[in-house]
Amino acid sequence: MNEQEIKNAVGNMIRAYRKKLNLTQSMLGEIININQRQVALIETGKSFPSLSTMVKLTEVFKCQIRDFFDFEEGDEYEKLYSQIKTFVDACSTTELKQLYDYAKYFKNNDV
Repeated sequence: MNEQEIKNAVGNMIRAYRKKLNLTQSMLGEIININQRQVALIETGKSFPSLSTMVKLTEVFKCQIRDFFDFEEGDEYEKLYSQIKTFVDACSTTELKQLYDYAKYFKNNDV
């Protein structure tokens, strides 16, 4: 991997972690004390977070710095999220209620 590919992959990981917590770029920026534009630049690979920013991100995301370099997980999250969204968009209200009940059960029971 070259430098730009690493920046892109780390940015994708940070975006995936942020989305898991349902945070906007602005919300994350406020928490870690950088502006929304800087978050956007990091997530798009146009900038790389400083070490102090990465440490703050690990505190917010409850992860290790090395986790930002586990690129396969971020890609998998994005693919699964996209597939689930497509699936959910095609569901009726009754089907959505059933999916919600299943998801809630699995989430609450660590299945």
